[in-house]
Amino acid sequence: MELPGFRPRFKFESDLRGAAITERISERLRQDNPRGLWLKNAHYHILLSFPRKSAEAWTPQMDINFEDLPNGRTMVRCLIGPSPGIWMLFAAGYIGFTLLALTGITLGAAQYMLHQPPWGFYGVPVLLLCMVGMIYMERTGRKRALNEMRSLKEFVDQALGCDCLKLAEEQAL
Repeated sequence: MELPGFRPRFKFESDLRGAAITERISERLRQDNPRGLWLKNAHYHILLSFPRKSAEAWTPQMDINFEDLPNGRTMVRCLIGPSPGIWMLFAAGYIGFTLLALTGITLGAAQYMLHQPPWGFYGVPVLLLCMVGMIYMERTGRKRALNEMRSLKEFVDQALGCDCLKLAEEQAL
């Protein structure tokens, strides 16, 4: 099954407990791990990542959270996407460029109304080009990360013995 969009989130119920899921993924990492994936384990949250030496800015990671349900099953929530630092970098960039452009527009408008040279407008096209450049970098990163996102999903599917995304879609109905 194809991954839906970028940073796909999906959740499903499993008969396995969180510790059993973690153990299955850990066992698969020990036995069959050609990509050199590594695991961070924090009780009800695991993070499956590619090694840092081969990672790029857009290299994805998979966050898996577990929640014990009253019916004895486990709710498994998955998120595949780049590290939070990359999201923060782009969020700060978009906010910063937007605020600078709004400041330039406001300053230019005030200068124009006061019949002064509106030099506040001069930086706005440059800032818009910077934002277009960020959008281009984001789209390029999305395309470059798709195969790695797919391999993370397939790795977990094989470890758990199910198509987790398909299972999530079936349980959502």
